[in-house]
Amino acid sequence: MQKFRQAFTAFKGKAAAFFRARGYYIALTACILVLCVAAVVAFSAPQGGEDTPNPTDAPVAYSNDERLNEAARTPVLPLPTPSPSPSPTPSPIPDFTQAPRPTKAPARTKASPPVSGEIIWGFAVDSLLYSRTLNQWMTHAGVDVASPKGTEVHAVFAGTVEAVYEDDALGVTIEVKSKDGMLAVYANLAKEPPVREGARLNAGDPIGTIGDTAISECGDKSHLHFELYLDGKAVDPAEYVLFEKAE
Repeated sequence: MQKFRQAFTAFKGKAAAFFRARGYYIALTACILVLCVAAVVAFSAPQGGEDTPNPTDAPVAYSNDERLNEAARTPVLPLPTPSPSPSPTPSPIPDFTQAPRPTKAPARTKASPPVSGEIIWGFAVDSLLYSRTLNQWMTHAGVDVASPKGTEVHAVFAGTVEAVYEDDALGVTIEVKSKDGMLAVYANLAKEPPVREGARLNAGDPIGTIGDTAISECGDKSHLHFELYLDGKAVDPAEYVLFEKAE
């Protein structure tokens, strides 16, 4: 180790003596080399009047790869045209228009009654009424209109006298049929009425007077027994005739 230090110290001394003796020449040589390099670089740079080569003028290299030619020959299939989606059908707009109300049939005009008086025994075909004369419960196909004996009875509707007869229960009876098929039955009339079968009557024409010929109702006060039939079926006379109301 001591020898190495001695050798290194001797080398440093020789190097320092060398640079002191030849340092000027070494520095001059280095400057000359720098100037030469600068001159070479200056002359090698392109001048301002010379054209700079355009990159596009460079030759294009073409590939001879067969895979590229195969790709060029392969036809390009067109993309499928998407089918238009169906347009949504608009939902119908609910109609908020108020439905017309059903028109009520005009009220039926009731006919004038055959006699003036109140109904003392009403219409009852689906129920029973008590008969004081017969002392039993029974149906009643018409109405009994209280009126004194001898009171003139008038035709309720215009029509033709269909029959004049004496019934075993209801006494002297007259049937008058109107043009619309309504059959009116007047009973408990006095004997020998003024009309005959086939006679044509107008509404309000007299057809007889109240009697006491109805044996089945002789226990009641004096009255006219009146019935109406439509298409052969008994209907409530109060629906078609304007009778007096009981007070």
